[in-house]
Amino acid sequence: MDVASMWRSLRTNPADLPQAGVHVESVGSEITISVAQECLLALPPRQSLIPEVSVTVTSQRPGVAGQLTIGANFNSPDGSYQGPTTMVGQGQFTDTVSQVHVRFILLPSGFSVLGVGAAVDYADGVHGGALTYHHIACNPWVWWGWLAPVAGTLSRIFRTPRKS
Repeated sequence: MDVASMWRSLRTNPADLPQAGVHVESVGSEITISVAQECLLALPPRQSLIPEVSVTVTSQRPGVAGQLTIGANFNSPDGSYQGPTTMVGQGQFTDTVSQVHVRFILLPSGFSVLGVGAAVDYADGVHGGALTYHHIACNPWVWWGWLAPVAGTLSRIFRTPRKS
């Protein structure tokens, strides 16, 4: 499962970009994704908080077994960059289990949007998927995005020519 490929196949308008707040799903998959974030304090104490992400995928097809894969990726706020997918969990829907829960920790990345996707293969042959995009709640590295171009400009301005 690849979140960026799933995005390209599920979007209705080719010009659409993945952005925080966007939710899409394939027809017939009948799954929903819920994402919650909690900012955790790391030991030893640091000034930044580490985001823990909790994902719940719910099947709206009670009693139908299915194999579920959950992946996540980082995205730029304007949707121009979609990072590689990391598999964050797997699970199964059964006649008595209609929810799969996974939790994972986000390390600082410099990208402020988290994409979470789920792909399901039901026992009756139905395949589907769903995507959701959220702002990362407590990413301490997001501000670094503007620093690199500024530092590059300043280094060119203050660079002193070498004498031969």
